Amino acid sequence: MISSWTKISLKRVGTKNYTEIRVHINDMTYNYNIQHLIIGIVQFFVIVLLSPLFAGFIHKLKQRARGQKGINIFQFYINFNKLLKKEVVLSKDATFISNIAPYIVFVSYLVILLMLPAFYRYSLLGISSDVILIAYTLALSTFFMTLYAMDQGSAFGGLGASREWFLTVLSEPSLIFIFISLAIYTKQGRITDIFYFIQKGASNAFLYGVHSYAVSIAIPFLLFISLFIVSISENARIPIDNPETHLELTMFHEANILEASGKHLGIYEYGSYLKLTVFLTVMSLILFPYMAVNIYQIPMALIVYILKMIILCILIAGVEIVNPKMRVFRVPNVLSVSFILSLIAMILSIRGF
Repeated sequence: MISSWTKISLKRVGTKNYTEIRVHINDMTYNYNIQHLIIGIVQFFVIVLLSPLFAGFIHKLKQRARGQKGINIFQFYINFNKLLKKEVVLSKDATFISNIAPYIVFVSYLVILLMLPAFYRYSLLGISSDVILIAYTLALSTFFMTLYAMDQGSAFGGLGASREWFLTVLSEPSLIFIFISLAIYTKQGRITDIFYFIQKGASNAFLYGVHSYAVSIAIPFLLFISLFIVSISENARIPIDNPETHLELTMFHEANILEASGKHLGIYEYGSYLKLTVFLTVMSLILFPYMAVNIYQIPMALIVYILKMIILCILIAGVEIVNPKMRVFRVPNVLSVSFILSLIAMILSIRGF
C-alpha cells in the first residue's frame, strides 16, 4: 500500500561527521547516513559496470569448451561503444513507442539494481525494495520490449512478442512464488531485509549450531533451483533459447530486437546484461548470503560477491554446453518443475518448516 504520509528530516548526529537522513513512512522510521548513500552509489555503479563482463565470461567459457579460441571477455564493452556511435534506423510504420521503449526497458533494470543489496547491506532504494515491485518491474520491461517488437510492423516482431509472452506467462508465477516464499520464510517484505535475515540466520547457525537458531536449508535450496530454471528462461539461455542465433525458427528474445539498430540495439544488449546480473545476484544471495554491514567489511564482501558470480557463470555455461536447444513445446515441462519447486517452498514457508 502507498504510505499515508512521508516525512524526510536532516540533522547532524553527535560529533560524527555525517548527516543522518530520517525517512518516516506511516509509523516506521528508517535512518540513513551519508556513508550508506555513498557506498550504495558505489555498489550500484560497480554492478552496472561489471554486467557485460559476466555475460562475456559465460560466452568465453562456452567457446573454450567447444575448442574455439573465444572472444575477449571485454568484447561486449567494445560492441556497446560501437553501437552507441551508429545511427538508429526505424521502420516507417514505427510510432513514438519505438523511441521510448529501449530506454524504459533499460531504466527498469537499473531501478531493480538500485534495490538489490549485492555486497552491501544498504542499497540506494532499499526502502522501496518490495518483492512484488521487483517482479512487476521485470514484467514492465518485458511489456515494453514486446511492444517495441510489434510496433515495427514486421512478422518477426509479432513472432518474437508472442513467444516472449509464452515464456513469461509460464515463468512469472514461479518468480512471484519465489519472492513470496522468501517473504514468508523471513517475515520481511523488502528484499534488503530478506537477505539480511537469511545472512544472520546462516551466520548464527554456523557459529552456534543449526539447532540453536531457526534456520532451514531446504527452503533456500528449493528456491535456488527454481530461480535458476527461471533465470535460464528469462535470460534466453540454452536449452530454452539460444542467444547466439538469428534463425527465425529458434528465436525468442532476439526476434523482439531484430529491427533494433544503433543506439537502441546497444541499449537493449546492455539491458540484457543487466537482467542477467539481476538474476545472478539474487541467486548468489540465496546461495551464500554475505553482505557488508559496515565500511570495513566491504573489500571482503566484494571479493565474495565476485567469486559467487563467477561460480554461477560457470554453472550457467556448463548447463548451456551439455544441453541442446529444446523444442518450443517442451519448454512448459521444464518451467513446470520450477513452478512446483517454488510452490513446495512456499508451502514449507507457510508451515514454518
